[in-house]
Amino acid sequence: MILLKNCRLIPELVEGFSENRADIVIDDTSILNIAPAGKIHSFNGQIIDVMGSTVLPGFFDLHTHLYMTELNMLLLDNKNEVDTCFDTYAFSREYLRQGYTTLRDAGCPFHVTRGLMKARKRGIINVPDIITAGHALTPTESGNDEYKHLYEVADGPDEFRKAARKQLEAGNDIIKVMVTGAFLNESGDPGQTIIAEDELRSIVDVARRKGTYVMGHAHGADGIKLAIRCGLRTIEHGCFIDSEGIAMLKDRDDCFMIPTGTVSIASTDENMNALVDGASEKSHIYEEQEKACVNAAYRAGLKMGFGSDADYANFKRRPGLEFIARTDWYDFSYLDILLQATKNSAEIAGMADRKGTIKVGKASELVVIEGNPDEDIYVMRKKPRYVFFRGEIIEN
Repeated sequence: MILLKNCRLIPELVEGFSENRADIVIDDTSILNIAPAGKIHSFNGQIIDVMGSTVLPGFFDLHTHLYMTELNMLLLDNKNEVDTCFDTYAFSREYLRQGYTTLRDAGCPFHVTRGLMKARKRGIINVPDIITAGHALTPTESGNDEYKHLYEVADGPDEFRKAARKQLEAGNDIIKVMVTGAFLNESGDPGQTIIAEDELRSIVDVARRKGTYVMGHAHGADGIKLAIRCGLRTIEHGCFIDSEGIAMLKDRDDCFMIPTGTVSIASTDENMNALVDGASEKSHIYEEQEKACVNAAYRAGLKMGFGSDADYANFKRRPGLEFIARTDWYDFSYLDILLQATKNSAEIAGMADRKGTIKVGKASELVVIEGNPDEDIYVMRKKPRYVFFRGEIIEN
């Protein structure tokens, strides 16, 4: 057991305890006790004094591609299975070092992320909990050859139904589908809907029969509304959502938007991206429209999850980038950003019973931050002082 002394807490991220200073007792799996600071006088175990640092629940990233070491898509698509596996493992460990204990992989070649979870179950490695989607489903479309290992190409409801079943057969948890074109596809039009309604409904039907859900890549307003109508669980990116789409999502508890600020920043910063000219140009052209649309959705009060679409190189070089993106690129409040990274995302992922807040009985996945991120989100630029996950203590 471990006693964390002198913890600063954020009330909105704590359940069943009302004070803002506490001592917390954990074991390898659970939070055992939360007591007022200084009130635990006898303890037989390891004691760590965090000296007033802020303690947060483990973070979520609901939109990552763990194989994506950089934004050079040509390089990524020519990697073999072994290199992809090692790179994916390295990225997942960096996520853990930065306090992320739950990841949702939005598409990975060779079903590598599923392999990581198998290796963890056997006790070979320790990586965050990974919700895996396998290969991303897409119709025949210009630019698909830029992602030949990532995509599963299908046309018509029957082919999409079979493609979805193949992802679940491989042991993946959810289904990912391309509803619109993409920024990072040189030939793609991010505003254009590329899948038909009957194709999309066939995928949702397969997922529901297996007790799971579909996440959909959707930038354009029409594609977003199609995804909502067809029953997708999450709208990824949502860059061009319009007032009608916002109204459709308002107050829903079965469909949510996952903005991804990191990839937007990386795509427009010449020091961060290795994109082909066409992809980078699109990012610059649509920058202000994306900001306006996503901020409008936020101001309307939509519950949003925390996603980044980050690549490993930029993620490692610039810790806390998605936290900063949500206040610099978008215009979210500091507290809402922290809620999106924890409580909101746990609810969206269906894991709120054991993750997302600090509560006795919930998972002992804790992150110690030097500073007060609810008052100054920029303290997230520094890696956490400690991360606690499945019995491992990571000290940065």
